[in-house]
Amino acid sequence: MSEMNSNQYVVPHGTIKEYRCAVYFESLALWKEQNPVYRANIARQLADLAATLAELEAEAARNVTAFRSPTS
Repeated sequence: MSEMNSNQYVVPHGTIKEYRCAVYFESLALWKEQNPVYRANIARQLADLAATLAELEAEAARNVTAFRSPTS
């Protein structure tokens, strides 16, 4: 039996893909939750994750445009 390294994840930690997945699954949890207190907590966490994702997406967009050569 092979041992898995505890530092290996399906989605690498701190990546844009991780935040995309987290926002997706937290939004599903928000839709399904019935308890208003839990919904409020999920919404706060979702807002924090979405803000971080927005920053990562903006950084990725800046990197893409920085590497493109101007067309004439």
